Amino acid sequence: REQYKQLSKLSFVKSVTLVRVSKILSVQPIPATSKSGKHSTSLLSRVAHDLPLSSNCGYDPIVNEYGFAESQLSRINVWPLHAMGFDGSGVLLGFLDAGFRWRETPSLQGTHVISEYDYIFHDSITENQSEDTSTQDGHGTATLSIAVGNSPDTLVGPAYHATLLLAKTEDVRSEHHIEEDNYAAALEDMEARGVEITSSSLGYFTFDPPDASYSYADMNGHTSIVARAVERATKLGVLVVTAMGNSGTTSEPHLDSPADADSILSAGALDVDDTIADFSSRGPTSDGRIKPEICAPGVADWFQGRDGSFGNGNGTSFATPLISGVCCLIKQAHPEATAQEIRRAVMVTGDKAADPDTAYGWGKLDAYAAALELGIIAHIKNVWVDSTVHVCVGCASKFGIASATIEYDTTGHGSFISLPLSLVADSLIYNGDLPMISRGTLVRYRLMAVDSSGKSAFAPAIGWDSIIVAPFPESSLAITVAPSPAADHFTLDANEPGDWNIYDDAGRLMASGSVQSVYTHVNIPIRLLANGPYYLEFISHSGETKTVAIVVGH
Repeated sequence: REQYKQLSKLSFVKSVTLVRVSKILSVQPIPATSKSGKHSTSLLSRVAHDLPLSSNCGYDPIVNEYGFAESQLSRINVWPLHAMGFDGSGVLLGFLDAGFRWRETPSLQGTHVISEYDYIFHDSITENQSEDTSTQDGHGTATLSIAVGNSPDTLVGPAYHATLLLAKTEDVRSEHHIEEDNYAAALEDMEARGVEITSSSLGYFTFDPPDASYSYADMNGHTSIVARAVERATKLGVLVVTAMGNSGTTSEPHLDSPADADSILSAGALDVDDTIADFSSRGPTSDGRIKPEICAPGVADWFQGRDGSFGNGNGTSFATPLISGVCCLIKQAHPEATAQEIRRAVMVTGDKAADPDTAYGWGKLDAYAAALELGIIAHIKNVWVDSTVHVCVGCASKFGIASATIEYDTTGHGSFISLPLSLVADSLIYNGDLPMISRGTLVRYRLMAVDSSGKSAFAPAIGWDSIIVAPFPESSLAITVAPSPAADHFTLDANEPGDWNIYDDAGRLMASGSVQSVYTHVNIPIRLLANGPYYLEFISHSGETKTVAIVVGH
């Protein structure tokens, strides 16, 4: 009570509202510890070994393995992005729901979960616990499987390799405003962790006594706790995707909050014939803004449940993860794009963008068109080595691709050579072979694509990718680097004197030094390096080279 009085007197505090009396309020951020045990393989693949030519180019085979998810993915035109190798890798997606049984669910066991937190019981377990009802983690497991599930020939989500932060915020035992507070806390913690996109198939309007319910007048984007939290997150650069709600057939149709918030993507649900589902909540907001922003399939969507069984489900809850998953693909294709640029691209390429209304909003999502709206798509899909170095890339532009070129350097001195790439069999995939390169050579390369309008794009957008052509196995050079991951320093041992270099995952030189005598336990400080994968190259004074993968984890 004293704190309430003190807060109320502060000049910058407009009001203080009681949410609900609780024994403990969450003040703990989502823990940084990885729960999945899965690590990025992109670093290890930089040391290229002999691989079969088949299966390394052409369309990604995942487009032929959608199973019963094929309808929901093809109707929103996901397959061209998958064909070019986009899968959500490197994009940080936050999921807020009632719980997630991802460890036991086959389509989710390979997901890259870096953290999870339960805002109801204040621990790091987001699946069911003893105090939960039996169905607590069912809804979140289903929606998560639609976005990121990966069971080839059965269920594939749009962003099946996205990096995940999971938050259990919704207590299905009752409906109280404290669940909004949980949502706001989770969203704040996720934003602090650098989340780029959030997906929530949650909505708030009616509450159990004694909590007061909202009215349609409150659906103005500024009144509910969750709308204000979302409003803040969008100002900080997060793209929020959330469900409109399923009140389209009630006597007084209304949208749920936070779908009423501005600058987000609220999701409407389409029936199997792409007409608006009758249950999908309609806009506008009470202050007159068109809602929803975009629609996706929300009837008979294919998902995997908490018990491992597959089935079909209906709801704007299921349209939402399709949209958030697509936004991950767009972000991967255009990492420089802001949240609001992605939002605009999604809306202006909807099939009703010329005449949006309060049922469909801007219409049905078109993933490929939205990605093209942001410019040339240039993506290095695969690089592998047999007798030479082979490059396979995906390129596309709404103006058509005029040329695709690999620029590469094998000297280490910036003497770059350009190699034109050839169209394979369609308008998306190009490949080429670099001339014979000696084993043990470090090759730095990047893709340059030019479209018919004269615009160009590079992949990576900044810097260069790198690959080591695998050295001969009979090399006498031996090095060890430990520990990995390391927080403060690595210890390097070598059986020959030589020089070492540390490169980041994009091939940028981050640190260098030398070893003057063998087995001297050289300490390499890494306090200034960001967390993530790197590789250490060691060049002996006799001219031999070895490269090892290392991971910095402060």
